[in-house]
Amino acid sequence: MAERTGEPLMSVRGLRKAFGRFLALSGVDLDVWPGEVRAIIGPNGAGKTTLINVLGGQLAGDTGDVKLRGRRLNGYYPHQMAALGVGRTFQISSTFRRMTVYENMLTAHNSASRHWFSLSARRLRAMRDAVMADLERIELSHLADQPVEDISHGDRKRLEFGMVLATQPQLLLLDEPTAGMGLHERHDLIDLVLREVRQRSLTLIFVEHDIDVVFKAADTITVMALGRVFAEGLPAEIAANADVQEIYLGGR
Repeated sequence: MAERTGEPLMSVRGLRKAFGRFLALSGVDLDVWPGEVRAIIGPNGAGKTTLINVLGGQLAGDTGDVKLRGRRLNGYYPHQMAALGVGRTFQISSTFRRMTVYENMLTAHNSASRHWFSLSARRLRAMRDAVMADLERIELSHLADQPVEDISHGDRKRLEFGMVLATQPQLLLLDEPTAGMGLHERHDLIDLVLREVRQRSLTLIFVEHDIDVVFKAADTITVMALGRVFAEGLPAEIAANADVQEIYLGGR
C-alpha cells in the first residue's frame, strides 16, 4: 500500500452532480494518494460511474471541487485532463474497431507525441518500435495486424488499457475494466493492470463489480451508496463492515 505522506494526488470535496431531479452525487469527499490503488464499489445507481466521469472531465460537477496536486480542475475537458497526466478507460471498449490492433496503438502514440507531424524515416521507425514494444507488454503483438473487430472482447479491453498507457498517464481512471469478461480473462487483465501500475509507479482509481477482483487489487476501498461515500477502509475493514454487507444484500 502507498505511504500516505505529503498531499493527496487527487482530492475531492463536496462534489455534487444532478441530472434533472436525480441527484447522482451528493456531497462526495475523497482523497487518493500517490501510488495508491483505490477501488470504488457500490450497488447500481450509487454514483460510481458519474464520479469517474467528473474526475476524468467527461462531466462537470454542479458544485464542489476536484483538485489534482492542489490544482483546481473544475470545468476542465478530457483533453486537458489527459495533458495533466490523467488516463481513462470506459465500461464499453472505445477502440477503433475497423482499424488494426497496431493502428489503434499507433493512434494512441501519435496523440501523446509532440512530434506526431514528423514524417522522417528515423521518427517513423522509432514510433513503430515503441508501438510494437507496447503491444508486447500487453501480450497482443501476435495480433498486431488483426482488425480490432475480429479480436476477442478481452483482447479489446487489454488493447484499450495499453492505449491509455501509451499516453504516459500518472493517474489512471478505469471504469469497470473487467466488464463482460470471463473469470480467467478478468484475473489476467487485473494482473496486467497491477503489474504496469507498480512498475510505472502510477496511481489507480477503478470502479469494479467483481468483488474478488476488488479485494485482489485494491489498497483502499471506497463504498458508495445513493450518491455518497458510505464507507471507506482497507479491504479487511470493508469485508467486516456489517453496513456494507447490508447494502450488497439489498437492505439499502
